[in-house]
Amino acid sequence: MELRELEGAQIATLLTPTTLCLLTARDSQGECVATCAWVNPLSHEPSLIGASLRPGGRTARAIAESGCFCVNVLPAGARDIALACGRKGAGQPERFEAAGLEALPCERIGAVRIAQAVSWIECELQDMPVYGDHQLFVGRTLIAQTAGGAPLLMEGRSAFGRFEADEA
Repeated sequence: MELRELEGAQIATLLTPTTLCLLTARDSQGECVATCAWVNPLSHEPSLIGASLRPGGRTARAIAESGCFCVNVLPAGARDIALACGRKGAGQPERFEAAGLEALPCERIGAVRIAQAVSWIECELQDMPVYGDHQLFVGRTLIAQTAGGAPLLMEGRSAFGRFEADEA
């Protein structure tokens, strides 16, 4: 077997596919949303979630400003939603409109959750260190809810797919 060396963004492809989520937060101008492929549990007790975004975007600034965010886990059929909310340079109202998002109030934080998601994790911001070209938002789970076992939208190596658990 011939090995090739990977660099930069290519290295992340070794750890894919990942579940695609939308991060929502609110700033002084309104609701913000961004597609995020790098969302991971960091701790069970206390329940901590880490979500990485490029720093400086409006959603990243809204999380820092508000001190909270919601992780919205997308179902397998939400590819167009993920693409619309992941467009660089798109304004927030345009993202919500282009994706056809239905916003519902969160239960414990001042942000919205997305009705089209299958699971939601409302988080209170604990830390936000910058590592290289990404900022890690660490949130303590305030409430997590799920609508059930729908297949999840996955992304890996610039392709979309689905994850569906095998029946036991």
